[in-house]
Amino acid sequence: MNYYRTFLLLFVFTIQMTPAQTEQDRIEAEIINVQRTIVAKLTGHEPIKGKKKLKSRASASERKASADFLSNSLKDIGLKPQKHAYNVKDKKGNIFNGVNIYAEIPATNDSDEYVIIAAHYDTVEGSPGAVHNATGIAIAYYAAKKIVELEERNKNFMIVFFDHWKSNMVGTRMFTKKLKDEEYNIHSMHRSDYMGWDNDEDRAIEMLASSLSLESMYRIESPVPIYKRTVATPESRFFANFGFETVTLTAELKNADNSPYVRQSEDKYTTVNFKYLASTTNIVYKVMRSLAK
Repeated sequence: MNYYRTFLLLFVFTIQMTPAQTEQDRIEAEIINVQRTIVAKLTGHEPIKGKKKLKSRASASERKASADFLSNSLKDIGLKPQKHAYNVKDKKGNIFNGVNIYAEIPATNDSDEYVIIAAHYDTVEGSPGAVHNATGIAIAYYAAKKIVELEERNKNFMIVFFDHWKSNMVGTRMFTKKLKDEEYNIHSMHRSDYMGWDNDEDRAIEMLASSLSLESMYRIESPVPIYKRTVATPESRFFANFGFETVTLTAELKNADNSPYVRQSEDKYTTVNFKYLASTTNIVYKVMRSLAK
């Protein structure tokens, strides 16, 4: 009799758990379906246009192909992408020509605040740049796609893909200056990098140089461990120096659970843990959705 009672209780428990598990699987499958295409095309796993496959996103022609692809991808989700071109010379006389791709998602009220979701799209020469940083692009892109679908947005959002990370973050520097010069009212900036590797399969993420208010939002929305480091990335410092609240999301750099192939030829599409990427992406989107309320 006890056997049958135990069996019945297990059966009921399983029935109760199944809907939640199915919904989580459905959400992750939806995210992965979108992100596989983005990462595959940016890393040369699939042609980015026609028969053209990228080897990296380092040369002028490869970066242009990437920028055009990202611009068209933003159009596909109903946005009006713009190109922020720059031509600057550093103190050593080196000239940098580049293009940041961005698009605004307007508030549905009269807010003048902007939440920025960002990632850089270029790579070092010879690296397909999957974890560094096609996955960051995929996070920002999917979050933007879902924000567009919200019926109510009480803040403006802006998605930005930075050029010239490898050249002393020139693209980030120039875009930050643009925001300041044009007097944008920035609520916060959220960027992702080094995401897509989860060797211990705990789905944990790390926050670099985040403000306490932003840190709290991510912890509330996250079902996985979040680690905090006070070390600021150069991009984060640029925004912070202009007085912008900022957070950078990465894999567990502190615990050395990050891709060993970063900045190498083996940083390929096939090394990306898409379930981990989807888990992190969903956390980012839930934070954006909270900010939109």
